[in-house]
Amino acid sequence: MKYSECLKCGQSSPRWSFFGNTLAALFKVLVGTLTGSKGLVADGVHSAADAMSSLFILVALKVADKPHDEKHPYGYGKIEYFSTLCASTFLFAGAGSIFVDALRTFKEGVHDMPGNAALLATVISLCFSYLMYISNYCAGTQLSSPAMLADANESKADSITSVAVLLGLIGAKMGYPNADTIAAVIVSLFIFNMSVEMFLQGISGLIDMSADQDVVDEIVAATLKIEGLAGIKSIKTRKMGQKSWVDLQIAVSKSLTVLEVHVIAEKVRETVLTDVEGVSGIAVATYPVD
Repeated sequence: MKYSECLKCGQSSPRWSFFGNTLAALFKVLVGTLTGSKGLVADGVHSAADAMSSLFILVALKVADKPHDEKHPYGYGKIEYFSTLCASTFLFAGAGSIFVDALRTFKEGVHDMPGNAALLATVISLCFSYLMYISNYCAGTQLSSPAMLADANESKADSITSVAVLLGLIGAKMGYPNADTIAAVIVSLFIFNMSVEMFLQGISGLIDMSADQDVVDEIVAATLKIEGLAGIKSIKTRKMGQKSWVDLQIAVSKSLTVLEVHVIAEKVRETVLTDVEGVSGIAVATYPVD
């Protein structure tokens, strides 16, 4: 974590994201309906799905922050990956609704010319979505939170789809009535792709994805500083949401006493937990060598 303020920002960012996406959804759907913009309504549905996923992420972050207990010795961090799966499901359903509505519009041949207010509303939504993306991405990166990063990606996608809607509205004003509906199709396809990527990320986290290589390197460097250590036999890590768990096997001389080996193992455990940021727990096993 780069700054101490990042923790406070990370705690408030999910709440602002939920309220922001809710207001954005209501604003886009209302203006899109009044102005006859299919693309803006589609973007509003996207924001509604973002709001639901932000709610799941907000609850998940509360649960993930609980300390480990007897039934959950590794903690509750993996709930963040479950929230990512739920968010991807909402996005997929929202994309399907947008896509079906756009196909029906093409079939029926209804092409109402969007009002001028839709252009202004889209620009406002674009700026708002991008600001939320910057906030969530900064907090998610500094706290190494997969849930916050998923929320940031949704805000980024929201801003990109707003660009597509804006281009569609401009095309409609230039005499291409299908442009707005085409923009809605592009939005739905983009959301489909993003929801699949998020789903795969959630699955990857639930099946014990290893920590980043730089974290592993920090663990190795911190461990090798311990006096009396003969080397590292093996190291395995698993990501538990914002934190990681480490299974470490160290090599020690077989001439050492049981007490001396225990002291070395405890020093390794304390050093890694103190010096390496993002490690929630570590299990240290010893292996005797000549």
